[in-house]
Amino acid sequence: MPLIQWNNELSVGINSIDEQHKKLVNLINELNDALQSGKANQVLAGIFDGLAVYTINHFGYEEELFAQYGYPESQAHKNEHRVLIQQVNDLQEKMNQGDFMISVEVMVFLKNWLINHILKTDKAYAQFLKDKGVL
Repeated sequence: MPLIQWNNELSVGINSIDEQHKKLVNLINELNDALQSGKANQVLAGIFDGLAVYTINHFGYEEELFAQYGYPESQAHKNEHRVLIQQVNDLQEKMNQGDFMISVEVMVFLKNWLINHILKTDKAYAQFLKDKGVL
């Protein structure tokens, strides 16, 4: 059973962003599945690396839209992105040094962060961008 189940409540109503969010959900679920099935640390590290890179790309895409359309809450949203990127980088560094094993706590953190970020912060900008014609 997936850790995160995509549903319409998670949709921000902008197709490109929803597709990226679905990819993030899938990556988190893939990481969780690998953890649950006892995959080797190299497999876990590879999935985690992919999640980290995709997260950065997704945030960059959102931030480009903010700049293009003049989203007034852009800086606060960017700050949230920076905090998560730093947290993910810290976890990735620990994993690469061999002193970290992905745990249930990390999976809960990723799940809660993504869901809360979509439902609160991302939904806050969605109407602004839709009003600007972003679909």
